[in-house]
Amino acid sequence: MNGKVQETIDWHTAKPTELDGARCILMTQAGTIIDGRLKASYPHDGYQATRFTLDDTEQNLKGMRILSVNPKHDTAILQPHITTLTVLKG
Repeated sequence: MNGKVQETIDWHTAKPTELDGARCILMTQAGTIIDGRLKASYPHDGYQATRFTLDDTEQNLKGMRILSVNPKHDTAILQPHITTLTVLKG
């Protein structure tokens, strides 16, 4: 371990642009821990929220929904199959 400490981003209050591409560590309800990056799908077709999935380079988990952020209503909603989410800067 290199001892480097990374600052976290509060996903509850962060803007979608802050979260897009950010490293995330999450745990699913099944207890699986996943280390990846968030990928934003910005609103279209009248949907208000920005949806975030895993940006999975190996394509094993691509499209796994993580959370939705709706700046209009100031809400960030974690998907039910995710129990914890930590988002890191840098």
